Amino acid sequence: MAEQLGGYNFKPQTSSGVFLSLKQKGDTIKIRLVSTPVHYQREWEGKSRERFAWLVLDRNAEKPEDMVRVFSAGVSIYLIIKGLNDSEDWGDPAKYDLTITRTEESTANYYKVIPSPKHSSLTEGELKLIKESKIDLLKIVEGKGTKTFGEPGKITEEPPVPEEE
Repeated sequence: MAEQLGGYNFKPQTSSGVFLSLKQKGDTIKIRLVSTPVHYQREWEGKSRERFAWLVLDRNAEKPEDMVRVFSAGVSIYLIIKGLNDSEDWGDPAKYDLTITRTEESTANYYKVIPSPKHSSLTEGELKLIKESKIDLLKIVEGKGTKTFGEPGKITEEPPVPEEE
């Protein structure tokens, strides 16, 4: 069934609580990664699945206190983000936003990840939200075969320094 939107006011249904997820085809989120990934395994339909979780800023959050969330993804999204990180052109994905859309085009292309060309530092307000967050990424995925690459944790980026006039 088609829905007349009358503009660009549609907001996808994302899960409430700490996890940010794409529920149905066409849903899109815009996030900033603010931690290194945690690698874990999750049982689904009787099989162990590789998963990756990041602490993120949800750019679509309606209230500042709802901005810090957990984004969990499979290997395909992880490999795209890793490719961006390893690229000379893009580099560290904590320096720019990512827009992720659930396309369901094929099993190999279930999600589309588009990096924002606008590289920017986190604001003082965003850094404060991250510091005040009570989300412990390791605890959330604990007991699910958790493995980590490096020390998963919050980005320790300094706030931007104002330019002198």
